[in-house]
Amino acid sequence: MKIKSKKPHKKLSRIDVGNPNDKVVPVSPLQKEKPDIGNMLNDVIKKKGNFFCSQPFIHMYIPTYGLAHPCCNTTMNVKKHVSEIGIEGVWNEPELANLREEMANGHKKRDATIATCYRCIETEWRGFGTPRMAYNNDMRNDQEELSELDRLVKYVQDNPGARYPVPDKIHTAQIKVWGNYCNLKCLMCSAEDSSGVAEEWIALGEYTPSQILERSEIRSGSSMPFSYPRISYEDNNIDEEEFWRTIKKTKRIQLIGGETWLIKQYVQILEKCVKEGWAKDKKIFAFSNNFGYPKMQYIFDLLKEFKHVHYKCSMELWGHKNDYIRYPSKWPEVYKNIKLMASLPNVGMGFAFTLNPLNIGYVDEAVKGAEEFGRTPSFFNLTRPTWFTLKGLPPDIRDLYLDRLYKNSYDVLDKIKKPLDYLESLEWDEFQMHEMIAKIKARDKLRGDNILKYFPEWTPYFKGDYYGSIT
Repeated sequence: MKIKSKKPHKKLSRIDVGNPNDKVVPVSPLQKEKPDIGNMLNDVIKKKGNFFCSQPFIHMYIPTYGLAHPCCNTTMNVKKHVSEIGIEGVWNEPELANLREEMANGHKKRDATIATCYRCIETEWRGFGTPRMAYNNDMRNDQEELSELDRLVKYVQDNPGARYPVPDKIHTAQIKVWGNYCNLKCLMCSAEDSSGVAEEWIALGEYTPSQILERSEIRSGSSMPFSYPRISYEDNNIDEEEFWRTIKKTKRIQLIGGETWLIKQYVQILEKCVKEGWAKDKKIFAFSNNFGYPKMQYIFDLLKEFKHVHYKCSMELWGHKNDYIRYPSKWPEVYKNIKLMASLPNVGMGFAFTLNPLNIGYVDEAVKGAEEFGRTPSFFNLTRPTWFTLKGLPPDIRDLYLDRLYKNSYDVLDKIKKPLDYLESLEWDEFQMHEMIAKIKARDKLRGDNILKYFPEWTPYFKGDYYGSIT
């Protein structure tokens, strides 16, 4: 497996952004104003008794650009690149250590939690499930890892400020350092996670490669060892022995791109786990857009060797409308691959949708489509790109969507409570709506596509020669 870089190690520098807790500004998926996360956390703790999360103790998340986060649902990241500190060095970075201190000691202090966990806090305050809740729940079935978590929490309680021991067992490892290669240009995605999106930003003239890099560096607080549009595994300079040592003691391996199966190292991870005899004791948590990889049967044959597979289909809509937001995806191939993976003997299927201005009016179709596979879809908050969040949905279309959705039967309505609540609570941002319309028009012209083919209710907002001439 090629994961070591042939490039010389690049010396990185910190970018002075002041207190990192001050740098992170919570963005609500619904409110125009900054949410009061502190009061929301107080309410959640009062209702639930605590706000403990296992992730900073026994989970590992390193994104494509190599600056680890306490979990995948926060913008807070460590300030030292994985090429500098290694995978095991992540555990003792202050962004994780401070959070563990607060979690282990009942939130007598809350600053790190408020700065880091604001997405889960607001969502739970609104009464809906979050990654925090899901990861805590997932651990309950893995007794060895649960015992290790208890040991680590007690260590933090008994040894305030001490160096954290590298865990003997890891529950979930999501190490995405293999790059951002993706074959799609999804409207709700970013350059860090998709080379296709980065290429489109550049083609549209919205950013130059250096401007995308500057954006990433300012946001993360560190210089980066790569250039856009494509991040490569070679850029991140990780140690192969350390990586496999981490994987060997991990119960659940999370695989997510870019597009997962088009990044060869993810396939090689499956191959090695099968070859070494590890697969029978490990779980896989894989995300895929189910499009563009020609050997899905081979992936199927590898996955069936594992103890359990949670196969999450990354989608925005059920049917051909999905092709528009996840351009240039093709629904017949996506659906064919969903059916293939649903036939795995060890699989738990999942369907993951963001909530955005185009798809929220059709979440009932997602529910009805997922019923074929005996599943209920998950609906996730979208907070970036800001121009494609729900706040850009104009009131007339919001009302149209509410009328449409409330015509469903009670069993469907029960499964779309979150989208309905979000539509009812939404604060419209007119400036953001105009920005979204401008960006969609630019993408339509570049792609030769037309939003009105898929969403004709938006006709009042897309007028002019281009939309009059394309049907």
